[in-house]
Amino acid sequence: MKKTVRVATGIMAAVLAIATLTGCGSSNEGGQTTCGEYLSMNSSNQTKAVTKMLQDHGGSTSNGNITLTKLSVQAYCRTAGSNSSTIDGVYGG
Repeated sequence: MKKTVRVATGIMAAVLAIATLTGCGSSNEGGQTTCGEYLSMNSSNQTKAVTKMLQDHGGSTSNGNITLTKLSVQAYCRTAGSNSSTIDGVYGG
């Protein structure tokens, strides 16, 4: 019985360690992030998504451009975009 408890405890510890190292669903898809996902992100994750989108499109990743693009994406997602629209729709595509 004690051996079973030790094995179960070891397995749970391994699962928790893997879950901690892999994170919880906050992958950065850049411009392929949906408006629904983007609007539910905290500011730091929004910055990461916009920065990746700018890099993917060859845009400047200066702080000013990131800030302006974040504002543009928020305006797009709250007006023309839907929850399933991707944030790179801000480019008109």
